[in-house]
Amino acid sequence: MAELGLGTMSILKHGEAEGRRILEAAYDAGVRHFDTADVYDHFEVERLVGSTFAGRRDELFLTSKGGNVRTEDGMRWDPSATYLEQALADSLERLQTDYLDLYYVHGGTIEDDLDETITFMRRQKQAGVIRHIGLSSIRPNVIRYWLEHGELDVLMTPYSLLDRRIESLDLDIPIVGRGPLAKGLLTTEWSERLTDKGFEAWTASELRDVLPTIPTPIQAYALAAAKRTCAVVLPGASSVDQLNDLIAANQADVDSDKLDELLARLPIHPYTKHAT
Repeated sequence: MAELGLGTMSILKHGEAEGRRILEAAYDAGVRHFDTADVYDHFEVERLVGSTFAGRRDELFLTSKGGNVRTEDGMRWDPSATYLEQALADSLERLQTDYLDLYYVHGGTIEDDLDETITFMRRQKQAGVIRHIGLSSIRPNVIRYWLEHGELDVLMTPYSLLDRRIESLDLDIPIVGRGPLAKGLLTTEWSERLTDKGFEAWTASELRDVLPTIPTPIQAYALAAAKRTCAVVLPGASSVDQLNDLIAANQADVDSDKLDELLARLPIHPYTKHAT
């Protein structure tokens, strides 16, 4: 059965105290898979996760990511072994641990020296610094290269009722599905979250037609659908109230026949970029 984890990108939205309460509430609810990244709030999320769970490390499945570099102008990408080695060491220090259960390369393009990155990750796994090798990517050409040439244990990629592109690749690898609530569109607040830009391959007009037809509770069906494809479903929360809503939705009963019908009628859109 798929596991519910917690993505931590937005836990500091309302300050450190609320972020710590979110982590503790998730732990109390039985969540043990906590996902973070060095770039989340300029390293502060990793520090918060590390300090909150100090002394409980062995109870957690702890993951982080590296490869994105904060700059004065925003972000740049560096997949080199030299950079990743330092990034990983810094993440371990902030998280107060000497190993990660799963470490992701956080993005990448087909133009990178992927063999160098793959070799680095393999060496970290052999040394026991990381237990599993992950790739966080939305690019099918990069995903395929890693699967063909790398020792890839886990793929993180978007997955929701409104973004089922990964199903089109028919992969035989555990998937961690991020964004299962599609930026709030798969919640009772969907009408407030909907913009004229639509979402992924969906136009705003199409979403106005389809979202009211999803059975309720909509969050429960969204999470249940993600569990059909993903080994771990990874929503985020920016408040304890949001976290509690997620826990309740994850525990809610859904009608399997309604879920089957829903998945049958919602399209699996193809990838339109980075296919080759």
